[in-house]
Amino acid sequence: MSARIDGRSVEVREGESILAAARRLGVEIPTLCFAEGLRPEGGCRICLVEAGGRLLGACHTPLTNGMDVVTQSARLHALRRGLLELLLAERPAGALTPDPAGSEFERLLHAHGVQPATGAAPLPAVDDSHPFLRFDASRCIVCRRCVHACDEVQGQFVYGVVGRGAGVKLVFGADERFAHSGCVACGACVDRCPTGAIGDSDRAATDTSERRVRSTCGYCGVGCQVEIRVGGGQVLAIDGARDAAVNRGHLCVKGRYAHAWRRSPDRLTRPLLRDGEQLKPVSWDEAIGWAAGRLRELRGRFGPDALGLLTSSRSTNEAAYLLQKLFRAVLGSNNVDCCARVCHSSTAQALRTATGTGAASACYDDIEAARLLVVAGANPSEAHPVVGARIRQAALRGTPLLVIDPRRIELADQATLHLAPRPGTNVPLFQAMARWLRDSDKLDAAYLASRCEDAGPFLRGLDAVSIDAAALTTGVPRAHIERAAALLAGGPALFVTGLGLSELTQGVASVLALTNLALLSGSIGRRGAGMLPLRGQNNVQGNADMGAMPDLAPGYQPLDDPGLRARLAREWGAAPPAAPGLTLPEMFEGARAGRLRGLWIQGEDVAQSDPNQNAVLEALESLELLVVQELFLTETARRAHLVLPAAGWLEQAGTFTNAERRIQLVRPAASPPGEARPDHEIALDVAAALGAGWGRPTPAQVMDEIARVAPHLFGGVSHARLQGDGLQWPCPAADHPGTRSLHTERFTRGKARLVPVEFVPSPEHDVPGFPYTLITGRVLEHYNVGSMTRRTPNLLLVGEDFLVMHPDDAAREGLREHGGVAVESRWGAIACRLRVDARVATGTLFLSFHFPETHTNRLTGPQTDPQSHCPEYKVTAVRVRAQAQPAAAPLLAARPG
Repeated sequence: MSARIDGRSVEVREGESILAAARRLGVEIPTLCFAEGLRPEGGCRICLVEAGGRLLGACHTPLTNGMDVVTQSARLHALRRGLLELLLAERPAGALTPDPAGSEFERLLHAHGVQPATGAAPLPAVDDSHPFLRFDASRCIVCRRCVHACDEVQGQFVYGVVGRGAGVKLVFGADERFAHSGCVACGACVDRCPTGAIGDSDRAATDTSERRVRSTCGYCGVGCQVEIRVGGGQVLAIDGARDAAVNRGHLCVKGRYAHAWRRSPDRLTRPLLRDGEQLKPVSWDEAIGWAAGRLRELRGRFGPDALGLLTSSRSTNEAAYLLQKLFRAVLGSNNVDCCARVCHSSTAQALRTATGTGAASACYDDIEAARLLVVAGANPSEAHPVVGARIRQAALRGTPLLVIDPRRIELADQATLHLAPRPGTNVPLFQAMARWLRDSDKLDAAYLASRCEDAGPFLRGLDAVSIDAAALTTGVPRAHIERAAALLAGGPALFVTGLGLSELTQGVASVLALTNLALLSGSIGRRGAGMLPLRGQNNVQGNADMGAMPDLAPGYQPLDDPGLRARLAREWGAAPPAAPGLTLPEMFEGARAGRLRGLWIQGEDVAQSDPNQNAVLEALESLELLVVQELFLTETARRAHLVLPAAGWLEQAGTFTNAERRIQLVRPAASPPGEARPDHEIALDVAAALGAGWGRPTPAQVMDEIARVAPHLFGGVSHARLQGDGLQWPCPAADHPGTRSLHTERFTRGKARLVPVEFVPSPEHDVPGFPYTLITGRVLEHYNVGSMTRRTPNLLLVGEDFLVMHPDDAAREGLREHGGVAVESRWGAIACRLRVDARVATGTLFLSFHFPETHTNRLTGPQTDPQSHCPEYKVTAVRVRAQAQPAAAPLLAARPG
């Protein structure tokens, strides 16, 4: 089938609009209310075309067989001009003017010869109450693009249109101010506004950018692609890359706006060496020489096992690889760890046990293809906002959504069903769902027979599971457990998980129990289904991939594997020790006991982020050598003997790997301040000082070495092949396209295992005198320990950590909103202010950890999962009382509550 547009033949595609077909031909039809990727509004009529003597709206009219379309004629020009004149006449004089270099609307005015009205009517005030967004009502033509962008991309439903005729206007928030609306500052509306009525502070002035740099966001593990506007050597603004598979042009408030940290006067710009109680600036030569000398001295006195390394999940794959190589091949220590193991090791270990690979089997595109979405122990709207928006949009389009979380997270509002188990009781909940599936004969029997082993013994073992007992333990009614299991019974599901499953004393058991449900429903290895564990920091996945683990080399290869050891001997000049090293909690214990003498920490503020803070501080103070690579003088860096100023994600080259195993390029947009250096260069400098003889490989050359060391995962990965959307591992050969989904034909271990688990209550359950259960986590506006976001205007959105408590509990304790509270556990005590919110269940509290003055992790204790050694951040027994404390005036609340 074919049609004609302006005399040119074009293939007719089912459901395609005239506008889309014209753009395929390179024929431009003017639009105003239409924006690519959004539902056609069809209201402005600027896209009118002629076909068969009729006027048709090109944005929403399908192109049909034999249609002869005219897009440019005197009649159409006159109609469009008249429509533009009417729109301009409704605006105050001078608000919008014909301008070939102006906004999209102003360019249309110029192209159609529309002249502005004369006069000088006063313009309404611009709403600039928000740190990032601004609204100029004088420029708004009520095209509704912002309405559709907010509804269909972010799903926040901030905007509305009221009135009729000349009185029609855009509204948002209780008092029509951004600062008091439900806006989450994703910027989707800014990108699509055709007049500049909705703008932001990054773009308020004339764009002086000289170039754009394509890179990967350095905040959470979603891995959004960004376009960085650079001018005068500075980052001016950040946009989402429209063609990116991960984010499709969308960003969150952090990725889009929180870049002012790199200009902070607090940035470290010179190495600092301890002299008594002070840290004093020294040259790089002195710093590198001193570090190498102290490492050599401690190894000589106490042996290599007296040295340890913590690599950063905020830095690049290449930097992590070089540092672990330095400690293993040059210093001879396998005491290498990272926050991937500290936070995500429960998930990795469980998935590796059941399937053979400890990473996501699915990818983000499975969200749109899913039959059922299960979000368990994750809060993507806050911690992984772009993925959270994709899940929300899928639910709004009708995809069933099951949310399992002790709190009523934002996604619960779109959920088909929300289960709120008592914190730390995931195992009995998932076991009860498995029992219902078995008893109701709702299993994928063919999948279990062909793709799993030990299904029979596992299913018989469910005889010991009582759904009624599980309901009593978890606090989830039996009817809700059965309804949730019935949702799974319909076929494969996509399981999106987070730290709410892994950061528990039963972290491995929780993930195994959920993986059992995925196998019983035939979910793993199928399109629109599988396991999708989200990663907290930008390179958590890559950091683990690079071998920053005490028991695994790069590519998750066992250290005692003969083939690996021969390969490493060739590449590194020496094979590492075969015995596993210490995990980070074991390193802290060793430091307190005097066995670990030196620790190198790259880009992690363990004094703020790690549990049982008092014990962590004691460990740091016990060290003879503490080297810290950092952007700022964090709580950990303040205690260091040597601080090395590092480059941030906007300032160095390399790669990050996101939660769906996608390796993407990171490109520097600006130079680091002062004498700060990229992380991989620091590793190379110290290696050279220790006589390693590695030379000065570029990040691209380091990636080539990684490919040789772990060819089964990265053999086909190179910087040259990572343009655009990068590659998802495994990618074992240069002609391999990368792997979208794991386990499609067979599991890495052959057949999957259904692993029986038993529920063991947390040591923090039912502690006498501590009636509340505290969950710690993140909020949308900040990232990790806040060292970057607290140095941006995000601080005006959320300026402190709040303890969140249910209104009934607050009333019972006599506590008031924004009042001071003291929070105590068996491990420590803190003071902060209170926020009352019914989204937490009675008996449950929530506290973020973004502000060092809160000392949140003084409360969390020493308990860890016995298999993964992952700390229990999500269950801490506490008590609360009122405490007199100066209560600062609440800052801007971009989101109610």
